[in-house]
Amino acid sequence: MQLQILVVDDIAESRRALCALVTELGHVACGVASGEAALAQMHCSRPDLVLLDLLMPDMDGFEVTRRMRGLDGGRWLPVIVTSALQGEEHFIHALENGADDFLARPVSPGLLRAKLRHYGDVLGLQAQIATLAQRQSDILDNILDPVLTLDAAGRVEELNRAALTLADLDGRPLAAGVSCRSVFGVELDELLAQRECRLRRVGGDEFVAELGLSEWHEHQRVHFTLVLRDLTEQRQVERMKDEFLATVSHELRTPLTSVLGAVGLLAGGAAGALPAPALSLLEVAKRNGTRLSRLIDDILDLTKLEGDRLVLHLRPQPLAPLLREALAANQAYAERAGVRLAAEGLDGAAAEVRLDADRFQQVMANLLSNAIKHSPQGEAVQVALAASPEGVRVSVRDRGPGIDPRFRTRMFEKFSQADGTDRRAQGGTGLGLYITRMLVERMGGRISADEAAVGASFSLWFPSGTVARPATAGAPRQEKEA
Repeated sequence: MQLQILVVDDIAESRRALCALVTELGHVACGVASGEAALAQMHCSRPDLVLLDLLMPDMDGFEVTRRMRGLDGGRWLPVIVTSALQGEEHFIHALENGADDFLARPVSPGLLRAKLRHYGDVLGLQAQIATLAQRQSDILDNILDPVLTLDAAGRVEELNRAALTLADLDGRPLAAGVSCRSVFGVELDELLAQRECRLRRVGGDEFVAELGLSEWHEHQRVHFTLVLRDLTEQRQVERMKDEFLATVSHELRTPLTSVLGAVGLLAGGAAGALPAPALSLLEVAKRNGTRLSRLIDDILDLTKLEGDRLVLHLRPQPLAPLLREALAANQAYAERAGVRLAAEGLDGAAAEVRLDADRFQQVMANLLSNAIKHSPQGEAVQVALAASPEGVRVSVRDRGPGIDPRFRTRMFEKFSQADGTDRRAQGGTGLGLYITRMLVERMGGRISADEAAVGASFSLWFPSGTVARPATAGAPRQEKEA
């Protein structure tokens, strides 16, 4: 690596000799006669390395070294001091005052060559590291989302250009050193458990951001990098999508209701007796119209649930009658499929659960229809109720093919189906279990897919906070309205 070397020596002859030696070794030399001239030269053109005479009349090499360190802009500038003085004390003093190396005069060409080669290699590595660091900084600054790096105490260590548009809770622009609480309003451990956060921009505008987190370690110290993505536009798109789906669903429901009513009247003989083939076709139309109606209902429920517009009427409800009603409502479907419905524990359990009866029936309808649909003819779908001091559990179990392990982790997600191809044996949109999960969670419970040796088993669990024991005869009972 060819170096730009500044030679500083007040004696012209030794300065010219050292410049000639530097040039002979393949580098570019620039000679100046004083410390002041050296400092002035650095303002014009920064060298790669300085060969500095220690003993000069106007400003000695110790002072020149100290002032050069104030001009290097944070970039390392190797300074090699030279002197004809005997002893080590002055070299030690120079190294203690900022010099990097020393050479005794007269300068040995071989030793100078070795030192320049060594410093050239180090400076080359430094340039590569600086280029890489600048590249990483440029990449970070060109990320459109704000990116913050926090230390283990929750203080901001680094931030990219986009993060400079953010403000703390007092409206001050973000800067390194501010605390997590002053930006997010919570301590670091609480922030790390969140998926979203509310932020403020310089100027006062607030917005909700998705919080992406990565934890990394450097020299046994932990750091956290946060990527903050503004959700404003996404929420607007989602709201427009929900409004569109709700509007379209309502527009579809009105004519569909008329179609199903007309089909029912025809099947009932309102237009006169129909031949058997016509009745068969009407039954197909009615069955598919009902299926389409359920799909529209699912879409409406989905938009209400995700838009937080679904109103639940939560009241203490005895579960056993609700389960009997659900079994009765699905009995005809089970008979058509050749499947029996069995119940267990409905007579012994005396628990009440605070829930919405209609939505609970919807949950049971989803679980029972799924179980019936996947059960072989002649098998039974088992519904069990069990109460305990901790809560109440309702389980629905079939003896079908069971749940594919690859599907188990995503079965409660939106539009998830075990067979996602257009050749799947069973119909459906993949919304049933997703809506079921959301309804159960809104009513304070949880749903899970249990391990079963044969078939599939789903459990609804409502903890003790949602369970109320029936009041004794004559005793008043208080109900909390939803």
